[in-house]
Amino acid sequence: MTRHQEKDTVLILGNYRTTFSVARVLSDDGYNVIVGEDDDRVAGARYSRFVDEMWDHPDLDTEAGATFGQALKLFLDQRPDITAIFPVAEEFVVWLAKNRTSIPAHITIVSPEARTVELCLDKVRMLDLASRAGVTCAPYAVVETLEELYEQSRQVGFPIIVRPFSHLNRLGHKKAIICQDHDELLDIFASWPHGQPGLLLQRYVSGVRHDLYFIAVNGEIRSLLETMITRTDHVDGTGLSTEGVHCAVTPAFKKDTQRLVGEIGYTGIGFVQFIRDPHTGEATFLELNPRTAGSHYCAEAVGMPLTRAAMQLARGTTDIGLDPAHHYPTGIYYCWIYGDIYGLKEAVEHGEIGASGACMWVIHALRSLLRARIHLTFTWRDPLPPFAMLLRHAGRLVTAKFRSQDAVAALHRGMQIHTPDNTETVTK
Repeated sequence: MTRHQEKDTVLILGNYRTTFSVARVLSDDGYNVIVGEDDDRVAGARYSRFVDEMWDHPDLDTEAGATFGQALKLFLDQRPDITAIFPVAEEFVVWLAKNRTSIPAHITIVSPEARTVELCLDKVRMLDLASRAGVTCAPYAVVETLEELYEQSRQVGFPIIVRPFSHLNRLGHKKAIICQDHDELLDIFASWPHGQPGLLLQRYVSGVRHDLYFIAVNGEIRSLLETMITRTDHVDGTGLSTEGVHCAVTPAFKKDTQRLVGEIGYTGIGFVQFIRDPHTGEATFLELNPRTAGSHYCAEAVGMPLTRAAMQLARGTTDIGLDPAHHYPTGIYYCWIYGDIYGLKEAVEHGEIGASGACMWVIHALRSLLRARIHLTFTWRDPLPPFAMLLRHAGRLVTAKFRSQDAVAALHRGMQIHTPDNTETVTK
C-alpha cells in the first residue's frame, strides 16, 4: 500500500502564501496534502515539508477552463484517496462554485455554498445588499461607458476609487485606481480601459483598511478577529497588505459584519474589509471575500482555527466548539517581506517611485521585519518555501531600472485587463 492510500488526501488549489499555512494545519491533522500548480506559478509549496505531492495542471483561464476541468476529472479518477478540495486562490473558488456538479459527490469542496460565493464576489450586488442591510457604504455608481464614468464621478464626489467588476481583473497592474479630482480622472481614463465590461466607482474614504476575519454558521458569527493594515505593496495604499497589527474588534464593524453574514445566511470562513478615516471617523464597507485571505496565517498564528473550521463546516459539522465572546490578542504585528520586495520591484519598474522613495521603502520593510512577531510565509518549522519565492525575484529587483516617466502616464499606457493566466497567483 502506497503512502497516499494510507490516509485521506486534501487537494489544495492555488500555490501562494496562504497555501503554506493551510498545508501545515492539514498535515498536522493527519491529511496527505497535494498542492496544484501550473507552469507559471512560483513553486514555493514544492519545498514545504508539509506538502506531500504536487499536481501540475493546465492554466485556469477563460479559454483553457475546460482543459483544466478535464485534467482535474482525470486526476480525481486516478486518486480515490482525495476526499476534499480546498481552494485558496480566488480563481479556483470561482471555478469550483460554477462547476460543483462536475466534482464527484464524495469529494468535499472546502468553500462556502456556490450561491454565497457568487453573491459575495459580485461587487455591485454586495454593495446593494450592504446598503439595504444598513451597513455603512460610501456613495457608489456603476458605469459602462466613458461618458457615464465622467458624469457619475461628479455625482459620487471626489476623490473616487475605480475598480473592475471582477476581482480577477486589473486596471493596468492595479486592483483599483484612486482619482483625487476630475482632471486626474481625465488623465488616467482618457479612453475606456480595454476588456472591461463595466466599472464600479465609489467615493474614496481616505484612511486605514481594517480586515475582519470570521467563522460563521448559518448566518451567525462564531469567531471574529480584526487587523489594521499599516502598509501595502502599492504606493497609494491599495493592493495587498505587507504589514498589519491585531487590534480590538471595532463595535461598528462587528455589527456591520454580523448584518452582512446574517443577510447572506453565511456558513464558512471569510473576511470583510472596511476603511476608516482615523481623524474624522468616516468609514465605508469595501468587500466580503468568501475564501481564505492572503494574510490568513496572521489569524491562525494567534489561535483562530480558520483552516480546521473551514474543513468541519464544509463537511457539515456545525458544532465547532467556538466561543463567540472570545477575544484574540491585540498589538501583535505581522509582515510579509516577500510582498514588500515584490511591491518595491513593481513600484520601481512602473516609475512610481525614485531612488529616495525606494530607500524609504526599504527602511520601512526592515522595520516591519524587526518588529513583526508573525511572518506570513516563514516559520522555523517550514523555512524553505519563502526562500524559494525570494530567489525567484531577487535578480529581477536588482536589475530593475529607475524610470523617469510620469507614473500616471505609465499606468494609462499599461491599462488593460489582466486575467489569472498573466497575473502571478503568488502576489495575491
